[in-house]
Amino acid sequence: MIRGIDRACDVKFAAAKTSGDRAEVEEQRHWKTLLHVDQVEAIKTRRLLRKANNFDVPYDYPSEGSPVWERSDQLHTWHLTTIGYSQRSDKSVGTGREWAITWAGVIIGIIGSLTCMLAVWLAARGQ
Repeated sequence: MIRGIDRACDVKFAAAKTSGDRAEVEEQRHWKTLLHVDQVEAIKTRRLLRKANNFDVPYDYPSEGSPVWERSDQLHTWHLTTIGYSQRSDKSVGTGREWAITWAGVIIGIIGSLTCMLAVWLAARGQ
């Protein structure tokens, strides 16, 4: 998408006749690229927070002074900073691992119980 923005702006830049026109094209390129980056960051943040909610991982609410959150200039939404992504990813992966370990223990326990019941049934049937 950014290549498309760059190509479109390159065409406009080549057609610009004055330095003011070129500056305007550069500003348009900057804002369009920034909008695209903000949209991508918002999508990534929503996906990560959805995973955090699925695993019941707590997260801080957005605030102006937080190093974890950043406010988008164009979309006026909040998205996670690099620090926020690394913190959320670590917690989500750790929680997912804990969830898998818990369910593995439950399944092994059920299999063990069924094996024990089968052994008792075979022993009772053999007598």
